[in-house]
Amino acid sequence: MRMHTGAWRGLVASALIALATACGADAPRDGRPGEARDAGPGDGGSPDAGEPTDGGEPEPTDGGPPPPPCADDNPCTESQVVAGQGCVHVPVPDGTTCDDANTCTSGDVCVAGGCQGTPVSRPPGTVSTVWSHGAEPIEHGTPPLEGLAEFVSEDRVLFGDRLGGGGLSLALARVGPEGLERLDQEVLDLYVERYFGSWDWSDRFLTFLVPLGPERVVVVGTRQRVELLGLEGDEVRRLSRYALPPTSDSVLAGVGRGERFWTCSGYYVTAWRVGPDDALTMDASRGITLPAPCRALALTVEGGTLWVATASGLVPVDVPADGPPVVRPAVLRTKAFYHLAVDQDFLVATELLRYGDLGGISVFRLAELEGATDPVPVKTFAPADGGVWARALGFALLDGALLVEWYRQQGATRRYVVERHALGPSGVSGVEDSLLLRESAEQGLLLSPLPLAGRGRFAVAQPWRRVLALEGTQGLGLRTGLHHGSLERVWAAPGGLLLAVGPFGSHRVGLSAAAPTLLAGGQGLPPDTQRLRLAPGRGGALALVTVPASRANVRQEEGAAPLSCLAPGPDGLLQPAGQVHLPGGPAALVSTPGQLFQLSPVDDSLRLRRFALPESCEGAALTPASERLFEPDPSGARTRKDWGLAVEVASGEALVGEAHVDGADMHLSLAWGRWDGAAEVATGTLPATTDAITALALARGRALVLENRRMLHVLARAGTRLVTERSVDLSRLAVPLDVTRILAFDGDVAWLATNLPTFGAVAVRVDAPDLPVARHDTPAPVRTLDVVGEHLLLGMNEALSSVAPACDASAPRVPRGGHVPESIH
Repeated sequence: MRMHTGAWRGLVASALIALATACGADAPRDGRPGEARDAGPGDGGSPDAGEPTDGGEPEPTDGGPPPPPCADDNPCTESQVVAGQGCVHVPVPDGTTCDDANTCTSGDVCVAGGCQGTPVSRPPGTVSTVWSHGAEPIEHGTPPLEGLAEFVSEDRVLFGDRLGGGGLSLALARVGPEGLERLDQEVLDLYVERYFGSWDWSDRFLTFLVPLGPERVVVVGTRQRVELLGLEGDEVRRLSRYALPPTSDSVLAGVGRGERFWTCSGYYVTAWRVGPDDALTMDASRGITLPAPCRALALTVEGGTLWVATASGLVPVDVPADGPPVVRPAVLRTKAFYHLAVDQDFLVATELLRYGDLGGISVFRLAELEGATDPVPVKTFAPADGGVWARALGFALLDGALLVEWYRQQGATRRYVVERHALGPSGVSGVEDSLLLRESAEQGLLLSPLPLAGRGRFAVAQPWRRVLALEGTQGLGLRTGLHHGSLERVWAAPGGLLLAVGPFGSHRVGLSAAAPTLLAGGQGLPPDTQRLRLAPGRGGALALVTVPASRANVRQEEGAAPLSCLAPGPDGLLQPAGQVHLPGGPAALVSTPGQLFQLSPVDDSLRLRRFALPESCEGAALTPASERLFEPDPSGARTRKDWGLAVEVASGEALVGEAHVDGADMHLSLAWGRWDGAAEVATGTLPATTDAITALALARGRALVLENRRMLHVLARAGTRLVTERSVDLSRLAVPLDVTRILAFDGDVAWLATNLPTFGAVAVRVDAPDLPVARHDTPAPVRTLDVVGEHLLLGMNEALSSVAPACDASAPRVPRGGHVPESIH
């Protein structure tokens, strides 16, 4: 298998940029520059651990792990509660291996209760990346599509992953009896944007794939270019390109075969040809003007008729090889269509309704579409209301079979199901087989018609891009393989096991001096795996695996939520290990090893609950081990728009915040105190420019607040007041930053995930946050960060990158251990 990185090669050369001074060891905590200023009026919060709860939820108990002061977060001591002495930290034997939380030491061992390593010197490393394909979307009220998939032959599929919208990663894979085998991979510098029409609210991309045959495919990038790729020898090669005007209309669809292909935008279909030396040319003499805006294209098997799905019916166009096109009268002119496909005998089309409503899928005989009157469909998969609310989302035409993907909701249970029907002279059969793709009790993704892909015996079902196979008498089955699925969550499991986890994907990761490698895995998690999930971390205790979507924390929907528990199986990959239930949503969630923290709004307060996570999951409802109320905004006169939290195990403290509006003004109100209610709370208010919290972090007496992806505030406590040590507008730096999350924080160094100027991770010292000290560029948005040995690992939806950070006088410490908001565990 040959690997290309195309446009990405130019970025990895500048993977690590040392931009300032300071040693890799901890910075001193005194002598901080700058004047501290008051973050707002102080007011203590209200301890409420003993108040009764409402709504029939479990009341706090005395269960759970030892009180936080007994957990010193030191790998070289064993913390014990001794009668009459309280918490005692007993040193482990000298020579016990440990981790001193410094990537610039090696041979770490315990000495007299402390972890010590031998300093090493290392030049800046370069980013090494392993890629995935068919990455899944984050399921939290977002558009469903995460990428592309098209079959170029009966057993080869080309996946397109959008790299956060900033690029296109293409992976050619073969579907076989043993699963899904990746053959080659290439990255194109084509951004992938979504289409949004005035009334057409369906989800679709304006960058897409047009297969011409088993050896060639066209990539269409709206307002960018059309590029021809060769697939000979199972390798992806660039052949030619044609630049498109940056002010041109949105290109919505394409279809082709051999030397000819067509694309459409608005009322016009553009004809293209592949000429000598693979040159791409527009054939202006064979352009087609339509009676209504185009939405999709399909070409008949013999290649002589182009069917155009429009906003006002289906339009057949004769496209002879040696003559001009002939537009014939439209049929079904009262309907709009999203997607269509044809085979030798049938045309199948998805009806498109206005403003996001979902229509049905109809099957027509091609011969009956030639008449003067509208045909009657052979079969219609119509919407259903009532006890089971059902909508047909998409379809795929296979050899003698039609697959239809359904969304069905009954009560709180939502299911995505693919059903198989036989196609033959008598029409469409009843359901012959079905396969569950997804089952959940949450809102999940926004609903939209979906463009499934299929050829021969195989199909790719959106939006998770799971690969389906007709297994003969065994019915429908799933195929997967190495590199298939998201790599967003870097997860260090017990026994030195390193994993990369996504919504359905689980991969075992190997590290070498050169690059990370995927050793085993694929989209192996079952369809009823919940979005909220727990798995054992390094020390064996359960923690939250789920990655935040668009807010500061993982979000729990309203009511009680099921949490799937996962555990490494015999092959090291995560597999189901039961469920637990979490009451009290809607809420923001944060976890530390063995504990889960839940912050939910209660009248004018925010309720923080701490739950002890069990050693095994047997379906029980979690019971809070402690609970208290915080009042970041005691006035209660403002409208709360968002809320979030950060916790620190070593201090037993929590930082909670809420974004609110007061007329035309926006503010962030914050409260900082112990979660067990044992001490007074410090509060304060910051001005804001948006009504959402980007990220919060807490470590070693300092708090970070990131607002509107650019305003970074460093806070400290002064009695019952929060004081602002410094604030910096990251968008006004010499190299402006757009920050999406705080990846790690240890009180001195913070690692930030950036979208601008490039995707990547940037390190800043909070004493001088306007002077970033290191940067690693990545091909896609970074979602998690972890450190294993000398490797800094950056998890993304479509890739996993590693780098060996520099070890010299300018190197920043890479935080790890317990001082991390969401990522390191």
